Amino acid sequence: MDPRALARKALTVSGWTLASRILGLVRDRLWAGVAGGSVLLDAYLTAFTLPNLLRNLFGEGALSAAFIPRYAQLVQEDLVRAEQFAAQVVTRLTLWLSVLATIGIAGCSAVMALAEPMSKAWLVATLALPMVPFLVFICVSAVMSGMLNVRRHFWVAAASPVILNLAMISTIWLSPDEEVWWAPYAVLAAGILMTALHLGALRRTPGGVPVVSLRTDIEWRNLKRALAPNLMASGVYQINVFIDSQIAFFLLGPGAVQFLYFGNRLLQFPMALIGHGVTTVAFPEMSRLASQGWPATAVFLRDAARLQAFWLLPAAVGLVVCAEPLVRTIYQTGNFGQEAVARTVLVTQFLGLSLVPISLSKLLVRAFHAHQDQRTPLHVSLVMVGVNLLLNLTLVFTPLQEAGLALATALSGTGGFVTYLVLLHRRGATGLMPWRGLVRPVLAALAMGVVVQALWWWWPQAEGRASGYAALRLLVGVAVGGAVYLGITGTGWLRRKKGQTASP
Repeated sequence: MDPRALARKALTVSGWTLASRILGLVRDRLWAGVAGGSVLLDAYLTAFTLPNLLRNLFGEGALSAAFIPRYAQLVQEDLVRAEQFAAQVVTRLTLWLSVLATIGIAGCSAVMALAEPMSKAWLVATLALPMVPFLVFICVSAVMSGMLNVRRHFWVAAASPVILNLAMISTIWLSPDEEVWWAPYAVLAAGILMTALHLGALRRTPGGVPVVSLRTDIEWRNLKRALAPNLMASGVYQINVFIDSQIAFFLLGPGAVQFLYFGNRLLQFPMALIGHGVTTVAFPEMSRLASQGWPATAVFLRDAARLQAFWLLPAAVGLVVCAEPLVRTIYQTGNFGQEAVARTVLVTQFLGLSLVPISLSKLLVRAFHAHQDQRTPLHVSLVMVGVNLLLNLTLVFTPLQEAGLALATALSGTGGFVTYLVLLHRRGATGLMPWRGLVRPVLAALAMGVVVQALWWWWPQAEGRASGYAALRLLVGVAVGGAVYLGITGTGWLRRKKGQTASP
């Protein structure tokens, strides 16, 4: 796939992702307005972290990383074997997850019976109970998304999160307490609808819908061995987010989970729009190139990294310097007051520092997975989770509070990115980061940050003004920053002549 085709496919994924993220921000604003600072919303967000962790792992991480390379290679070699393999995966995954969901329901029920009513543990268990079956539908949909991506059908998988956001928004018209209690059932309903959408899309593509199969062959055994390492390697960021939310809920006061969650949502916007869009499209192609060795993979990986870095750099700087008007625009309404804004701004700024290293790390991890090397990312991820936990328990007790958890994420994410670069270089994938070519974008992003920060010094938030005024400031800041960045970089450095390979 040439760079232009990669960009077109990435744009398809990113377009649907953009729609989903916008709806997610609408949902979050409504939540902040009606239940901001409440223990009940903290409890719901904490309960949602587990199914959300599994959704991220299987939708964007472990299962896809283990399944797609094997399925893509089989499609090229033997289409019948490929569809048999997919059928085995879907069937067994459905059975295993059904058992896991049953255990989860029993566990939540036990906590509800033993814990004191309305305690933190009781609230989390009660709100988590309806969402436990969601993991079955979302994880099975993830396998179907992988099949569709290999068949070069990207839009359905990218559009599915829109359903989840619409389902949760549908509960907002209820009163604040009722809204939170009904939200878990909206999540479950969305999972069922997403599965139905994937089935319909598979039926319309060559290969059709996988049939029920309990056969065991070599492809299935290889996948099973690779899955456990991939769970950690692909999901290190999501695992850290899960740990952060638990620490914030049980060690900090009311609102800490929300401020961390809302800041993370702002980080996820460019991470999903840019990072996930490029990675999703690039991974099947890297899987096809893996048979040609690391040098061939490195050339394509370099193109994907260049495309990501060009847009991630201004997004990261923008999150840092525009955090204040951005948070006010999205969240400052109703019960979400000045203190909540200030704490969410600090979280967002620290998380902004992690955007580039974490997004590029996900792309680099997929290169290992394309070569069916699960051990290396596993070892790196275990170390990074340990580093993040150690930093969490150190920084959470400082005046930074939940912002310390965000800073820990940025530090551990940067360490992981550097480690992956070094390890890939040792394997022969040299020149992955075009450092000389990135000089201009880096300088342009820094210049953009200086200009926009000067704008805020000259034009602060007027006293008594809320989100509407902040939105005007944000719009001007984005326009000025974008003009500075593109004015310095242009886009010519992204293009190369036909037949010319990317240079480091």
